[in-house]
Amino acid sequence: MEFINFTSIVREEVEKRTGENYKVRINDVRKNNGVILRGLTVTQDDSNISPTIYLNDYYEDYTNGKATLVNVVNDVLDTYNRNRVNRSVDMKYFLNFECVKEKVVYKLINAEKNKELLEDIPYVKFLDLAIVFQCLISKEDLGTDTGTATILIHHAHLKLWDITIDELYKVAKENTQKLQKYEIKNMHDVICELTEAENSEDCDDMAEFESSISMYVLSNKSRVEGAACILYPELIKDFSNVIGSSLYIIPSSIHEVLLLPSDNLDECDAIKGMIKEINDSQVKIEEVLSYSLYFYDKQKRKIIRV
Repeated sequence: MEFINFTSIVREEVEKRTGENYKVRINDVRKNNGVILRGLTVTQDDSNISPTIYLNDYYEDYTNGKATLVNVVNDVLDTYNRNRVNRSVDMKYFLNFECVKEKVVYKLINAEKNKELLEDIPYVKFLDLAIVFQCLISKEDLGTDTGTATILIHHAHLKLWDITIDELYKVAKENTQKLQKYEIKNMHDVICELTEAENSEDCDDMAEFESSISMYVLSNKSRVEGAACILYPELIKDFSNVIGSSLYIIPSSIHEVLLLPSDNLDECDAIKGMIKEINDSQVKIEEVLSYSLYFYDKQKRKIIRV
C-alpha cells in the first residue's frame, strides 16, 4: 500500500471512531533539516488546538509487518486521548510581546540544512549552526495535566511586536537558562537510565569503559532540544575548569551533546568519523544537529569548529 493511501485510510478510520463532533485532518509539516512529515490532527468542535500525530513511523511499522491497520488506528486514538486539549486556547495574548516575552527561548539547528526555513525566521549564526527562537506554551495554557507545545517565531512576529532580533535574543538568553535547566551526567549513568539496567552487566561494562575514558552528556532536564545548553553563559567554561581540561563537544543530536575531556586535537579525525556514522545510522534525519566536531579551548575560553 502506498503511503498516501495508508494515511487516507487511517484518517477515515479515526474519523469513524471519533464521531460527528470531531474533525480529522491530514497535514504535511516541515520539520527540522527540511524533513516533511505527514501528521494527523483531531479537533473537537469546542477546541481550536490539537496534538499532531505523525504517521510516517506508523507506515514503516505497517510495511515491515510490525503493526496492522487496526493496531495503528488504536495507537493513534490512544495517543490523541492521552494528549487531547479539552478546550479552546485563547491566542490573543500572543499579539503582545509583553505577554509572551517571559516564555521566549532558543534552540540550535543546523544552518545549511535549514536554509529555506531560515529565510522565514529570525536567527543568530553560531559556527555552522543557527540559534532560532520559539515561545513555550505551558500545560496550564493548554489546560492539560501533561505536555507542552511550542510556537516557532517568524519574521512576521517581530514585525507585529515591533522588536529587533537583538532584543529577541537578549530575552531568550535569560529565559532559556531559567526555564530549561541544564543537566550534565556521565555516560554510564545515562546508559543505565535508558536501558533501565542499573545493576546489569551492561552497566558494569560501561563502568569498565569509563575507567579508561570519561564522557559526559549535556542536555536540559527534559532532554528536548537540549543541545542549546552549550550556549548558556559560563557553563562550558565552568565545567572545563572543574575537570581541568579542554573539551571536545560532540553533537549527538538536537537534544544533547557529548563532552569529552581532551587537551589536544589528536583524536579529531576519529571522532569526526564516529559523528558521521552515528548520524547516518542511529539519529533520525530531523534530529541531526551537525556533522561537525567542536572544541572548547580552555586557555582561549572559546568554542571552535575543528
